[in-house]
Amino acid sequence: MNPIHNVAEHQVHQGKPMTANTAKQRILWVLGVGALLVNADNRAITPMLPAIAEVFGTTASAAALLVTAYSIPYGLFQLAYGPLADRVGKVKTILCSLCLFALGTIACGFVDSYGWLLALRFITGMFAAGIIPTTLALIGDQYDLAERPRAIAFFMSLSTTGQALGIAVGGVVAQFASYRALFIMLGIMAVPTLWALFMQRKRDAVQQVETLPLRSRYLALLRSRRAWMIYSLVFLEGFLFFAGFTFLGVYGVDNLHLSYLAIGLLTVVYSAGAFIGSRTITWVLQRTGAPNMPILGSLLMALGFAVIWVWPSVTALSIGFIVLGFGFSYCHSTLQTYATDLLPQARATAMSVFAFSLFLGSGLGPIAGGWIFDLYGVDTMLGTTTVGLVLLSMLCTPLRKMSTRTQAG
Repeated sequence: MNPIHNVAEHQVHQGKPMTANTAKQRILWVLGVGALLVNADNRAITPMLPAIAEVFGTTASAAALLVTAYSIPYGLFQLAYGPLADRVGKVKTILCSLCLFALGTIACGFVDSYGWLLALRFITGMFAAGIIPTTLALIGDQYDLAERPRAIAFFMSLSTTGQALGIAVGGVVAQFASYRALFIMLGIMAVPTLWALFMQRKRDAVQQVETLPLRSRYLALLRSRRAWMIYSLVFLEGFLFFAGFTFLGVYGVDNLHLSYLAIGLLTVVYSAGAFIGSRTITWVLQRTGAPNMPILGSLLMALGFAVIWVWPSVTALSIGFIVLGFGFSYCHSTLQTYATDLLPQARATAMSVFAFSLFLGSGLGPIAGGWIFDLYGVDTMLGTTTVGLVLLSMLCTPLRKMSTRTQAG
């Protein structure tokens, strides 16, 4: 029995009738807010680095290690949480991870030494890794394939909003308050989400347990041509998108002479595009078909970078951010939907490999983009990214044949 139905039945018995769909939507909001907090915590520290360096009397480059200390365990530990969630349960894994993440974040606001702050950022990143990929696997359990793209897109829109809010709020806090206040606030904001998940866990009487040994799970994925395709595409998506997107802020400041505040607001515009994309994805999917969505999304991302490349203006940058939001939402949400069905017997394990592939691509992409940016300039970097995303759309075309074979089988 689906645990969401248990929630609905419980509330009917309490005199509060609720449909299964309403219950699922509420839980989706709860999970989305958890992802929002994780990404806000991840991104907020970047604009606060100068203030943190000043507080601890260290250099800006040393303070930047706080970003690395968070991102490395965040990427690597995703591979561990998938098998764990398949073994002990997804809701329990998310609940424990979010609780420890919140405690670590609050502790970051109280420590008085840079060494302790560095250690706590590592620990916080380690626990944050268990939230988003496991949530996507849980969505795969609770929504059928017809509903899943919209649910995933909505969840990711909240997650992306967290990135934008983190950058914007982090900049404001760095200007007018202490970085400590932001860490404490983010940790406390997780409490309502933790309570909602705790209540969901109590009502989840039926535990979903693993049906495949760990070795068999990875062997099944290694032998799956479909898995190799999806993981390769999400790696390339992360590589190409973040190779260009990472430097749009620098482009805005250096070439268009925008302020850091303006760049932060434009990042919010990108999040708005991703959010609207999540609300329209079902309508578009019904008219194009799921196999065509990554193609459309890749081409929209290429269009977004192309507009910024050929039309150097604030207007073009604004339009580009919106189009990039739509494109990434369409492409990534659909690839996530495919990934949730790669290994239904161990969905969290499959999603952890998917998340790690994205992490690897999004980590290597900015290195390549930075190399092109330094050697050949921003125009070459934007042009290369545009062409790369067009090529990605071509690499997505085999999804049509794979989808046809799956339906035939």
